[in-house]
Amino acid sequence: MADFLRLGNAKQTWNALGIQNYGITNGNVVAAQSSDICESNSAGTFLALVAFTEKGDGKPPAKKDVEDLAARIKPLLFAQGMPGGDLFQPYSVPEGRGIAPVVVVYEHQFLAYQARFQARTKKLDAERVLLYPKEQFLTQPQFIALNPGADRLGDLITHDPRLLRRATELGFRTLDSQPGGDRLADFLGEHDIPAPVRTGDDTATKMPTLDVLEQMIDAVGGCRPRDDTPSGEGASPAQGAP
Repeated sequence: MADFLRLGNAKQTWNALGIQNYGITNGNVVAAQSSDICESNSAGTFLALVAFTEKGDGKPPAKKDVEDLAARIKPLLFAQGMPGGDLFQPYSVPEGRGIAPVVVVYEHQFLAYQARFQARTKKLDAERVLLYPKEQFLTQPQFIALNPGADRLGDLITHDPRLLRRATELGFRTLDSQPGGDRLADFLGEHDIPAPVRTGDDTATKMPTLDVLEQMIDAVGGCRPRDDTPSGEGASPAQGAP
């Protein structure tokens, strides 16, 4: 990740890296295309990843770091131009990889795309690959039941074989009650899709506190004040990961 950011800081373009050798051309500065920082959880989390990497001391950004870090990483995030909405759909069309060679998406989006592509064409899309930065976040969502119906739903999500199967079809990892079990890897293997493998040298990226993250998002994205934000827009990202 640090090497990737250095390319952006040096104003290297995709063409300068020889992207033409792969049948496309792109004169933009090297950057990862993300959705709107002010409105997207994945983009806000990617901002935290960039800030953690740029800070470089293994510690999450604190309040005292916000102004300096925001000024340093803003060019890296906005070298991509105007943020997009649904990134994966335009990326997956034939010309998409030339418009945005690297996009920030969730793991499950890519895996579900490969499953659909394989079902349709009987082969993998070998022109698009899933990259994992050395510095990573691991999303651990929690379901909090507030009434008996929600408690029943939580039980179904956790134990119903059909729902668990559907989750893997959509590319999600699920908790397996069997030691050593991995439903997602089994599903991907059935469709000849390589399963993601975590390596032993991954760096666990530490998220800043929520108030610090909100300050960084506002400073980098120029977001509207939250009191003026219509319901459903501009919500602060939860501490998760793409």
